[in-house]
Amino acid sequence: MPDPRPYSRTRIMLHWLSAGVILWASITGFIVVQLPQGNPVRQAIDMLNPQITTLFIPFFAWRLALYLRAAPWRRPGATLQQRAAGAVHMALYASITAVLVSGLFMMPAPWRLAGLIPMPQLTHGDAALQAAHGYHHAACMALAGLITVHLAAVALHQLGGRPILRRMRWA
Repeated sequence: MPDPRPYSRTRIMLHWLSAGVILWASITGFIVVQLPQGNPVRQAIDMLNPQITTLFIPFFAWRLALYLRAAPWRRPGATLQQRAAGAVHMALYASITAVLVSGLFMMPAPWRLAGLIPMPQLTHGDAALQAAHGYHHAACMALAGLITVHLAAVALHQLGGRPILRRMRWA
């Protein structure tokens, strides 16, 4: 039987941190676009989410580096299912990167991270900002689809008697 814990504690911690931040930002982001501009809930989330996701970027970069270092696509004898899972994971990492980067580019004005670190406005002009918003929304939709595929695969494994979640447990 394969080792039920093939991931280091660091990778497990970064996985659950990523899951929490990504699910929070995704759910609240999809709620916010349904609310009018002046809604106080929308304004609060529009201020909070860029803070959370920008602070998350170095942790995500760390997680991505650990994943790339593990090089799961290089495993000799990988089955078609394992290669497909690797491709979906790479697509997840790519879409998360696209969401985080486009989120920075769609900021309409300079702002302060954690109230301390000045963050510049990276995109200028209405057309460029609109394009950044469009790219961000498309990346968010792609990520939502990939998250759905990921969660469905986990559920199918669990229901099929192959509880892969044990590899990501804390203890």
